[in-house]
Amino acid sequence: MELLGRHFEVHYASDADEAQLIAAETDGQISVVLFTADVELENVPDLAARFGVPADALIPLGHRPPERVVKALHHHGVRWHLWDDPQDESIRFVISGVLHDHAPFELRHHLRVPTKLEARFEVEGQKTETSIRDIGIGGACLVGGVIGEAGDYGELRFQVGINEVSILTRTAWVTPGEGDSLRIGGVSFQEVDHETGILLDELLESVLARHRIQP
Repeated sequence: MELLGRHFEVHYASDADEAQLIAAETDGQISVVLFTADVELENVPDLAARFGVPADALIPLGHRPPERVVKALHHHGVRWHLWDDPQDESIRFVISGVLHDHAPFELRHHLRVPTKLEARFEVEGQKTETSIRDIGIGGACLVGGVIGEAGDYGELRFQVGINEVSILTRTAWVTPGEGDSLRIGGVSFQEVDHETGILLDELLESVLARHRIQP
């Protein structure tokens, strides 16, 4: 969990009582609560109330419990999970998913999901290979290759199953790069046609399904 400290303001607690004290000290600023799935299920609604968050801001983690427990968690309003040994991008994604639903400072209209898609990117006449770190209906984050500068227009091509997707883009932001350092940038999609939208929806739903507790 050390990863979280570099991306979110994180408070650690050894038990629910300590966590409640921390929540009180933060004056209602807790947005997400990760807890062990071993907790007594009848206490789940109490957990949400004690931390001042809605039930769907609670995220159980650890080994996947029996199916009856999963169904009970869903019944209590828990929607996201981090079963077994989640990867770094899964942790960031699930927490970001809760923040997307509840945080007042979240400006994106569409949730981004983590991916490791290889892609071809052309921007301002330069062609390059890149990797898509996360993607949504409105844009994507690219890692490596030529990304251009903020405001540049380009075209992103990648595969979704057997289908190739081609989307016109505009570079929204780029991290400064020096020498051989890896550049990271965000692109917004200029226009997504109906067929491409369906393919993106399928891609997003396949990722969501791995982290959502289904009824």
